[in-house]
Amino acid sequence: MFLCLAPSVARAQPNPASSSVPAYRQADNVAIITIRGEINDITASSVDRRIADAVSAGAGAIVFELDTPGGEIGAVLHICTSIKQSPIPNTVAWVHPKAYSGGAIIALACREIITSVPAAMGDALPIAASPLGGAQSIPDDLRKKLLPPLLSEVTDSARRAGYDEYLVQAIIIDGIRLWQVESLSEPGRRYCISADEYRLLFGTEPPEGKPLLSTGRPDSLRPAGPGADSKLPDPGQPGAAVPASPQPSPGATPETPAGSKEFRPASDRLADIARSTSTELDIATRRPVFSSDDKGKWKFVRYVTDGTGPIVMTAEELRYFGFASATIRNDQELRAFLGAKNMARLHQSWSESLVNIMNHPFIRYGLMVIFLLSMFIVMTHPGVIVPELVALISLVALLAPPMLVGMANWWEIAAIIIGICMIFLEIFVIPGFGVVGILGLLLLFGGLLGTFVPGGGGLFPTSEAAQKDLLYGVASMLLAIITSVAGMYYLSKHFGSLPVVSRLILKDPVPSDGDAGLLAAMGPADGEIPAGAEGHTVTPLRPAGRVQIGERIIDVVADMGYIAVGKRVRVVKSDEFRTVVELAPEPRNSPAAPPDRETTV
Repeated sequence: MFLCLAPSVARAQPNPASSSVPAYRQADNVAIITIRGEINDITASSVDRRIADAVSAGAGAIVFELDTPGGEIGAVLHICTSIKQSPIPNTVAWVHPKAYSGGAIIALACREIITSVPAAMGDALPIAASPLGGAQSIPDDLRKKLLPPLLSEVTDSARRAGYDEYLVQAIIIDGIRLWQVESLSEPGRRYCISADEYRLLFGTEPPEGKPLLSTGRPDSLRPAGPGADSKLPDPGQPGAAVPASPQPSPGATPETPAGSKEFRPASDRLADIARSTSTELDIATRRPVFSSDDKGKWKFVRYVTDGTGPIVMTAEELRYFGFASATIRNDQELRAFLGAKNMARLHQSWSESLVNIMNHPFIRYGLMVIFLLSMFIVMTHPGVIVPELVALISLVALLAPPMLVGMANWWEIAAIIIGICMIFLEIFVIPGFGVVGILGLLLLFGGLLGTFVPGGGGLFPTSEAAQKDLLYGVASMLLAIITSVAGMYYLSKHFGSLPVVSRLILKDPVPSDGDAGLLAAMGPADGEIPAGAEGHTVTPLRPAGRVQIGERIIDVVADMGYIAVGKRVRVVKSDEFRTVVELAPEPRNSPAAPPDRETTV
């Protein structure tokens, strides 16, 4: 029995269609793993979990239902590796209805591809995605570092399934111009060739015009199939391309020298990365090496792509070029295609979806602001309880998602906890604000910053990916700090008037005029107090607070360090903006100082 959230209506029953299904494809139990939306580390870990569930439940085939715009390169390559290393070799990618960018790479990693109608797959050009939305091109030096693993992955997939190696390269990068040719001795045996190969075969410049394949993602998916404006013959009709076999024929002999595993670039612009790509390939190519000796053995079929961008193929085009083996519109057709008796969908769990939401940049920014504002209230008005709970909940919400996706380590959590403890120790135990408090702030923000970098950046701290994550973390934290400081100032000026906060905070029994709070001493004073005037503190000075001089209670700031409640102070300086005081010596035989009490405002 499958462990899933939404099993399809599938019960064990006789399936007469299974007798006509090829043995390599047929499976009684089929698990459908859905991959929707943007792909990230959470998606990758979720796919791993669901593959393991399918294996333990006895699935004979896994269908990856794709409806995605792509996502993070590392997560995409992780999923591809998981698919290829799965104990279940019968893997099918169902493009339903679109698999762009990383989705196309994942589809190629499966043994077989099927599509819905309409459908589209392609455009896996690496781009830089901004956390605030939008995309932009990446520098050439960074692209040269990202392309080798991507080209290795799609080339490996093409050699496993028998896809055209040059055509899959055109999915990854722009600038690749291709023409299709067909063998005269073996009708239906077709390859996409480069301009140099065309000149070798035909001795002329390759023809141009309107290419068959479009580049870039269409605004809407074009329909295909019967009744559509078809521009290609059906692969099953005479004169059409023969679809690639889902598996290479057991007796197939490589047409290049035996054991050749070198990467064959489809464009001169890939020549500089061909060597680094070749070192990662394990499967020999079956693509022939064209030369002038092949003149007269091939005929020109059509102009495929002009290289103005990465290609995108519709359902019809995927079938024509041998990528897709069937058109499947619904679960009933899928069941017949696989000869299945039982089917169940394995969706991303609610907890994985929640972690995905909580890890969004805007959510993390908001939680950081709430945490800092709650900590401010806790430190200025201890004992209120509610701010402590809010700070704790926001801190857990900040740390839990990075921990679950491997972006937070134990040392980061320890640094945050120790930092908070040191800040409280500095404020409530150690007078003043010195080394302990500063070190606590550094530990707190350093720990939070570490949660933005996967693995803490410990493996490759100087890599461009780690530096990019670190820069994003610094920018997010600075923005959160600036927002929090503005919020702290507003709270300090309006504690008593805020509808919710005013009910949580004890009122000062001593009547006073004007605003009060930690930053209130920065505002204009109610008349200047002469220097040398003495009084006693009615709130702690950290360094701002309140003192009573005569019958007046005024907002002041301590000249140096921390001054506790009930201490005698003397005015050092007073002007229209602030009054500065210092600790005054107690006179001999003076009456006892007022009892210590801390007034909350």
